[in-house]
Amino acid sequence: MFREKMSRRSFLQNTGKAALGGGLLMAVGGMIEKPKFGFSATKKGDDLWRQYAGTKLIFMSENTPPSSAIKARAKEFFDLTGMEIDIRQDVLSTVQEKCGIDLKGGSTAYHLNYAQDKPMGTIFADYWADMKDFMTDSTLPQDPEGYGDDKWGYRWLDVCGRFYGEDKIVALPYDNAVAVMFYRKDLFEKYTKEFEKEFGYPLQYTDNTTWKNMLDFMKFFNKGKYNVEYGYGFQGLEGWAGQLDFQRPLFAHGQWQEWEMEDQFVGTRNPGPCKWGDDQSIMSLTKMKDLYKSAHPESLSWDWSGVNNAFQTGKVAMCVNYGEFAATVEDPKQSVAAGGKVGYGMDPKGEPSWIVNGGQAVNATNYGIGGIAINGNLSKDLQRASYIFAMWATSKKLQKLVLETLGGTPTRMSVLNDPDVVKGMKRPTTMPNALTYPATLKGCKPPHVVPGPKIPKWNEYATIQCIEIARCMAGKQSPEATAKSLKKKLDQIHGV
Repeated sequence: MFREKMSRRSFLQNTGKAALGGGLLMAVGGMIEKPKFGFSATKKGDDLWRQYAGTKLIFMSENTPPSSAIKARAKEFFDLTGMEIDIRQDVLSTVQEKCGIDLKGGSTAYHLNYAQDKPMGTIFADYWADMKDFMTDSTLPQDPEGYGDDKWGYRWLDVCGRFYGEDKIVALPYDNAVAVMFYRKDLFEKYTKEFEKEFGYPLQYTDNTTWKNMLDFMKFFNKGKYNVEYGYGFQGLEGWAGQLDFQRPLFAHGQWQEWEMEDQFVGTRNPGPCKWGDDQSIMSLTKMKDLYKSAHPESLSWDWSGVNNAFQTGKVAMCVNYGEFAATVEDPKQSVAAGGKVGYGMDPKGEPSWIVNGGQAVNATNYGIGGIAINGNLSKDLQRASYIFAMWATSKKLQKLVLETLGGTPTRMSVLNDPDVVKGMKRPTTMPNALTYPATLKGCKPPHVVPGPKIPKWNEYATIQCIEIARCMAGKQSPEATAKSLKKKLDQIHGV
């Protein structure tokens, strides 16, 4: 397993534990005492919500805005259901480790898991309960909107809930983190004439801005005389942050991906031979080397939180990051970029002259869709009780409240289309994260969206790729040698 230095949202502070009612069952040695359910299939209305009153549920989650916001509303869940929800938060690598020990060991320490699609779902989907039967069970409370694919962002239910073609839904979408461009619009406007004198075109960021244009932007701002230290910052060379950062320029040029799969959104258990070593992979690595060489040198050791800190402290004029970081970027107490200085756009487009595979130039956009999954080791009754929480936590009402309080990341289209939220997508706004949603909604659909490989050996793949590409970006290995080494190692772990 690879380890990340920091959660992508660990800069957010928990909002504190809400007061909880008394008389609840407590964990004993990591196990939950069996509740007295008193359930009857004929009960309706509020009784459906309270059929498991007296149960304590434990949700192991990453440090995310929705988790922090819902933790502050634990009493509301208790008042509605009579159940206590204990939300425990940590960095994603620790969540992965703790949940893995619990699930694979046949234990039930954590009733609910944060189902991040790649680091969690690719490994643990087989250990999570199938929610499909619960979704149509009239003896359970149900979301009035339902759970159809069209109720969420584009294929978000597939990304976190379906794996390897199995006829199961193992998670409900809970938290979206879609990559968008953050750029200092104020500096672009202030220095556009100087830039145009040197490069022959305006200093503007649009949906048609290519990675080649980004090199020009970097060269201009890297002079250190335009109120920032450097033009651009990457998300480092390690872990999931690095893998996602590499994926964007790779896919932007000819929609290149490591493997050919029938459906990238649900993945495959047997990916077969990878495409590393082909002409496009070598070309893209060659150009990426120029990009990384021109970026802020410290960014080789950053992650998503590191690059966010650099952007809001004025170290860089541009970065690709996840929309949830707008909440701190727009906060004048934390950011020199606050006060309407930032623009948000789609990720950079591929440069046609850098494409040799005949593919399309796209604004490569990737994301992580975190879901809520249920431990498959639980008894059927505890699975049902856990489902009630997962359904409640992913409802429109809760998602909108999370957005309004902590700058959360809604997954339901009803929230993204809500009139108040649509209004908040333009300045002035009380929902700073909503400023990123126009770019989010354009980028997370074909042809731009790149879900990334969903394979059982995802962690091994990410580790190998990060190590090899880091060597290339540091000048220790040529692009061609790197592509060939990746081909050999990734094929080897898959028995090719």
